[in-house]
Amino acid sequence: MKRLHKYILSEVAGPFFLGLLTFTLVVLLHRFSLLTDLVVSKGVPPALGGRLLLSFLPMFLEITLPAALLLAILLALGRFGADSETTAMFTAGMGMRSFAVPVLLISAVACAANLYIGWEGVAWGNREMKTTLARILSIRAGAGATERVFQEITPDVLLFPDRISNDSRRMDGLLLARRMENREPALIFARHGEFASGAVNAVGLTLLDGAIHADSPKDNTYRFSTFRSLDFRLPLSLSDSINPDDPRNMTVPQLFRKIREKGLGKEGASFVYHFHRRLSLAASCIAFGLAAVPLGLFQRARGKSPALAMTVAIILFFYIFLAAAGAVEASSRIAMITLMWLPNLLVLVTALWIFRMSETGIPTLPRILAMLTNRR
Repeated sequence: MKRLHKYILSEVAGPFFLGLLTFTLVVLLHRFSLLTDLVVSKGVPPALGGRLLLSFLPMFLEITLPAALLLAILLALGRFGADSETTAMFTAGMGMRSFAVPVLLISAVACAANLYIGWEGVAWGNREMKTTLARILSIRAGAGATERVFQEITPDVLLFPDRISNDSRRMDGLLLARRMENREPALIFARHGEFASGAVNAVGLTLLDGAIHADSPKDNTYRFSTFRSLDFRLPLSLSDSINPDDPRNMTVPQLFRKIREKGLGKEGASFVYHFHRRLSLAASCIAFGLAAVPLGLFQRARGKSPALAMTVAIILFFYIFLAAAGAVEASSRIAMITLMWLPNLLVLVTALWIFRMSETGIPTLPRILAMLTNRR
């Protein structure tokens, strides 16, 4: 490997890992507050809180890894321009291709990492998140309850508490709806309630001073009964918390097999969306790497770099297309796939065109891009 390539790689590596850490921490900030509340206020074991945090990482790394790559390349090449190193390299006869080789190398590594995250990591993260949440509920069922919010604390059981104590164990003004097989849901109202501790793979709940309402249209009867104390032991199967047909819980090969099984109609639309989304995000690393070379080389600003602003703008550009693809997921399969891959295609074609132009003379950016990268 040429010394220049090693130099460029070393300049990109530092900002890449720092950017990856920063972007990931920023998107996890909201989750941090929720996890802190679970551990400190609701008594969830820190080990389970840590596992829950770990399960969030794959779905966020899928986005933050391409963003960190783009920012790192822009910062590294922008520094070359600010220190006039780019001018010296061009004067020595080095073209844009000399910068593209190491950038493509690190982009390919990032693409492979992001592909693995989408291939296995996202599915693992979703399964681990649901399994950990089920374990948290089995230990601290109150962790799943929120004041004046309908919450499914276990499968088929919906809870609405008016007031919850600070330790999340005692509640006042309860409405509980339980769905039962081949029967209408039963509605239970209670003045007070308390979660029981010590249940294994189950949620224990004691209700005080309440009434049960049940309607049976088949028998044309309405049942009403009151109670002073009622004990619930709601089974909580960890395996039942994971839906095998949820595309978010599937690996890329499983999604592909599901698409072949369901076809490309409405039944398979969700599987097609998640399949192309993961591949598109992995391919964006290559697109970002190639686009960052001309954008980075034509920065002439000293002091505050426009690299972060350009990174945010490009990420928003990609996100708009991803959101639009999700919006037409069920209505138009062709439009969904087109929107998913169009930003990658546009960025790649533009970057390749600029590389082609650089072979015939001094490399120039289109006027709009030049206005964005040059600060006067």
